[in-house]
Amino acid sequence: MRKLVTVLLCLSVAYSLTAQESTKQREVGLVFSNLDNFGLTYKIGTNKSMWRFNTILLSGGKNTYKIEGSDKDQTEKNFGFGIKVGKEFRKKLKQKIELRFGADLLFNYSNTEKIEETKKFYESGVNLVFGLNYLISDNLVIGAEILPYMTYKKSEIDIEKQYYIGNYDTITERQKDDISEFNYGLSSSSVLLSLTYRF
Repeated sequence: MRKLVTVLLCLSVAYSLTAQESTKQREVGLVFSNLDNFGLTYKIGTNKSMWRFNTILLSGGKNTYKIEGSDKDQTEKNFGFGIKVGKEFRKKLKQKIELRFGADLLFNYSNTEKIEETKKFYESGVNLVFGLNYLISDNLVIGAEILPYMTYKKSEIDIEKQYYIGNYDTITERQKDDISEFNYGLSSSSVLLSLTYRF
């Protein structure tokens, strides 16, 4: 009985010390890539380890313009998004500076539609995370990270072409291409800036 009480007491002390070392926290904010792509970030965990959820808007819009030599308007729609889910670990370097490292799983999708052409892109992969946080205050944090990546991308391109053969008759040809590619590296778009509120 005495041994059981001693073991339980030791476990309680160890748990208490661990709880004091790691404090629970959450972060929500904005992320920027290339200063023109932006999105939202949400993190949950402790001051030493956090789950990361990032959504980055890649593109979106609708353009209408005149086709040369025609009375018709050409409309182009495009939409895209990216989602990343991962884990990061943190280490305090100085009073206001934190080191961050970890990894994300990622998925990107984009779609462009014209009258005669449709392009769809699917991308999945993984990126590593190496970054720093600077604490402006107890609640406001600026972060920067580099994200070396490795991805697999699939493209689906559907093009419809019309040829005039005289007497106002046309021939329509349709071309479909599926393209796969494997990419890895580090580029300017692999740098992510963040502004988050910690609570």
